[in-house]
Amino acid sequence: MEHSYEETLTRLAAILAKHFADTRIVGTDIRDSLMQALASYVCYPHSLRAVERIPEEQRIAMVRNLLAPYEQRPWAQTNWILVRLWRGCGFGYRYTRLPHLLKTKLEDANLPSLQKPCPSTLLQQHMADLLQQGPDVAPSFLNSVLNQLNWAFSEFIGMIQEIQQAAERLERNFVDSRQLKVCATCFDLSVSLLRVLEMTITLVPEIFLDWTRPTSEMLLRRLAQLLNQVLNRVTAERNLFDRVVTLRLPGLESVDHYPILVAVTGILVQLLVRGPASERERATSVLLADPCFQLRSICYLLGQPEPPAPGTALPAPDRKRFSLQSYADYISADELAQVEQMLAHLTSASAQAAAASLPTSEEDLCPICYAHPISAVFQPCGHKSCKACINQHLMNNKDCFFCKATIVSVEDWEKGANTSTTSSAA
Repeated sequence: MEHSYEETLTRLAAILAKHFADTRIVGTDIRDSLMQALASYVCYPHSLRAVERIPEEQRIAMVRNLLAPYEQRPWAQTNWILVRLWRGCGFGYRYTRLPHLLKTKLEDANLPSLQKPCPSTLLQQHMADLLQQGPDVAPSFLNSVLNQLNWAFSEFIGMIQEIQQAAERLERNFVDSRQLKVCATCFDLSVSLLRVLEMTITLVPEIFLDWTRPTSEMLLRRLAQLLNQVLNRVTAERNLFDRVVTLRLPGLESVDHYPILVAVTGILVQLLVRGPASERERATSVLLADPCFQLRSICYLLGQPEPPAPGTALPAPDRKRFSLQSYADYISADELAQVEQMLAHLTSASAQAAAASLPTSEEDLCPICYAHPISAVFQPCGHKSCKACINQHLMNNKDCFFCKATIVSVEDWEKGANTSTTSSAA
């Protein structure tokens, strides 16, 4: 009987693997059902092992279809499948239910999303092999993942702005439940896309860090830009994200600091701590060169308001602050040590970069932070700051620091230069 059951699971796995992306199936409902069935199939150990038992050629074809550019099909379900092949391997990614949520109800115990992690190293290896085949496979896949991450996180931020405004009205309970669900979905998608990036950079780091490849530097710079964007939004003092999380609105239960910050941390640790020294230095230089990089955001991960003085031990975190150290049941001691190592490395590298690029005159320093050179001019008022300060400011406020005029655009500024590049402040 057991043999028959295993055989049936394997046959069904072969059908799903072969037809979930079959272009001959024109019915949208049928295609979606096949995709959802495969997504559920890889959540359970018995059915996942059945997928691993199908012929190798069929497994590789399935993974190849999963890696096709996301823009061409229902990418969200595809991403859930890839994430479930990784869950259990990533940084702090061994949980069944998020730390801030209540224990699982008995009636929910069999839901696919609440199964214990059961990663597939076999299918991960197929993914790694395919991403190294040909010059276009990895760039097309990763650019689509980065595009979708940018979209999903931007949509999430836009929605929580609307939710915060609605919550501040007298009729606070008038928040559309459907809007809350879409907002939570965009957040969950952002987290899962970050996890797919973590999986990719762990399995095939050379895609980002081997700059003999024509697209590696561009991909790494795009990744750094998005990581800094996420960190700045989530870790800013008294920011919009904090306020919405504190509301604990029904429908936004999954929106919390832990899932998104540990996903970002997993990528950063892989880039800055685990690889060869030359690759770590390459990643460090790109991260620090991004105008939106803020060391304070890295300090936030360990509950520190400011970077520690060079050569000093980390002080005990403020219990009122978020800190990865508070999640001992979810993050191992080794993982925590890697984050501390990353913070020490970035603190030192930031100080060296600042010393190397320190302007000769105090008047060339940003008048807001006095840490970076002036690099941006606001229009139409003409006041200036560094890009990091104005980008952070514009997340929550469109008025000039100094004269309170509405900032319409921000232009690149370099002392003595006559040309500039404009970006909208909207």
